Amino acid sequence: MSSKLCYLSMAQRRQKAVFTADAEQLRQIRLAVQSRRYRSASELLREAIDEKLERLRRERLAAQVDRYCDAGLGEEDNGLIDGQAFGRRR
Repeated sequence: MSSKLCYLSMAQRRQKAVFTADAEQLRQIRLAVQSRRYRSASELLREAIDEKLERLRRERLAAQVDRYCDAGLGEEDNGLIDGQAFGRRR
């Protein structure tokens, strides 16, 4: 019963959106749905959006790490990183 409640709560949070796409993009979406790779265009679009958002999150994190290292703060963490990642101690 709890999984049913979880499903209902997830469905309630979904909202409709309208998007504009090129004819070729729409053709490829239809093909993916027709080939039964996805149950619907909405499923394909949700997955694509999730993947893009994850990629953006990783890019932001990488930029933060770069700024941290460029500021010279990474040098003090080398021993800690070596110990945790490689099992080495300085």
